[in-house]
Amino acid sequence: MKKIIMIVVAVGVGVVAAKFLLQEKEIVENLSKPLTYLRSVKTVLPQEQTLEKTREFLAQLQASKSAFIASKFTAKIKKIYVHESDRVQKGDLLVSLDDSETKAALASLKEKKSALSSDLKSAKNILQRNKKLLAINAISQEAYDNSSVMYQTKRSALVGVEENIKQLNSQLRYLNLKAPFSGTIGEKLSDAGSLALGGKPLLTLNSNDQKLLFSFVDGDEPILVGQKVSIDAKLVGEVTKRYEDAKNSLLVAEVKPYKTLPFANKSYKSIAVSIESAKGCTLPIDTILHKRDASFIMLYRDKKFTAQIVDVLLQNEERVLISQCPTVPVAQAAEAKLSLLPSYGEVMINEDK
Repeated sequence: MKKIIMIVVAVGVGVVAAKFLLQEKEIVENLSKPLTYLRSVKTVLPQEQTLEKTREFLAQLQASKSAFIASKFTAKIKKIYVHESDRVQKGDLLVSLDDSETKAALASLKEKKSALSSDLKSAKNILQRNKKLLAINAISQEAYDNSSVMYQTKRSALVGVEENIKQLNSQLRYLNLKAPFSGTIGEKLSDAGSLALGGKPLLTLNSNDQKLLFSFVDGDEPILVGQKVSIDAKLVGEVTKRYEDAKNSLLVAEVKPYKTLPFANKSYKSIAVSIESAKGCTLPIDTILHKRDASFIMLYRDKKFTAQIVDVLLQNEERVLISQCPTVPVAQAAEAKLSLLPSYGEVMINEDK
């Protein structure tokens, strides 16, 4: 009887021990592996691209030529034929001023010229006749000299009147103001009926071709003729001039647009001047870990991150051009996070983040 009891107890203990071992095994199997982590690390692959390094400036858009349309003489404005933003061609009539007094004076001078021409013709005939008479001693030298003086007087008077007529004709041209070149009317500064003062502008005229002017300081990244210029990441022109005269102690450069820009004259635009460009292996700028002695990228290979030294050949605000082009994914993160990646050991990348 005792033997049977001992057997039953031994079996019970064995069953309990087996259950305990099974429970402990399940607990151990459910424990997470300590060296494998799921991390939110973004990785990227390098791209073959042309990278540009630029300098940003604020440039003013101006017409290549600008003119103030003004009269040389003071006169009342009869009519202004144009308005702001009107396109005009060279020689188009822009403003007509009151020319009634000038035309009246011109008509009077023309009548005087006609009379003087007749007098001069008569004086010339007398001089020629007296010359022949003097040759045969039919008149005195004094009579001949008097006829010569009379002819010169009439001739000088006629020349003076002709000069006055030229001046009035020139004045008439100044009273009818025409476009000196093709372009666009900028401002209309007066109206019909007003008095136009000599030299005071009535209109402004801007040429259709444009230029961009910007100020800069030379340094390690100089501004040079031929450099390409962009507005809002679109190529619009190139640097064509560096001015000799500084403005407000800054150097000035001129950009010639490839085509007319759709912006108001004298408006300001942000431009990007391409200082340097190169083609090669590029990565986002936040894949680079900068240290005192070198620059690094973090390569993801065999579920681990390892650091690799790279030479940064060129960089802009978004990407870098490197000499050693990796063939595996590269970590993209803040530098503080990049520096910790090699210490993580085995890392499983969470591709969804």
